[in-house]
Amino acid sequence: TVRGFAQTGAAAVSIEDQAFPKRCTFAAGTGVRVVERDAAVARVRAALRARDEARDAGNDVLVIARTDCRAALGLEEAIARCTAFDALGADIVYAENLQSKDEYAKLRDKITSAHLMLAQLQHDAMLSLDEVASLGFDLSLVGVTALQAYIATLQTTATSLVATGTAKDLAPFGEVKRVVGFDKLLAFEDKYNCC
Repeated sequence: TVRGFAQTGAAAVSIEDQAFPKRCTFAAGTGVRVVERDAAVARVRAALRARDEARDAGNDVLVIARTDCRAALGLEEAIARCTAFDALGADIVYAENLQSKDEYAKLRDKITSAHLMLAQLQHDAMLSLDEVASLGFDLSLVGVTALQAYIATLQTTATSLVATGTAKDLAPFGEVKRVVGFDKLLAFEDKYNCC
């Protein structure tokens, strides 16, 4: 899988320690299920060997070694797993669902080689990029932020429609057509004289 992603030009592959089926750690909390540390390390070791084989073949890819064990097994286990991933040579490590700046600092102090990624969910106090950098982290993963913005916009628009009968601050229809690719579709239809 790692070699395949590298061949297609993917920048990175994330290797996690959750047991199947995977769950969002913020949603699952202490109920998240992870494999034993030895199994997690074995997964990362195999991915790193495949990364090196891909690089030998001229296809670069980064390996992100991630642990989701914080909520279920505690901070010390999360740090131990990240330290092990770092020692193996992972390009990027991160522990999901850390609970405070103090926990981020404890993880940062144990990582010697890999880049650090901080994953955060939009709560009351989402860290700015400057704050993430000041904590010594290289990357900030905000994977749910766009979905949260989309849901908030839908809710605001629906509330406005029900309350006032109209909606404000909508994108012009021309912009909607551009974003969803109407022009490309029309050009395709014209080119191939179809539809």
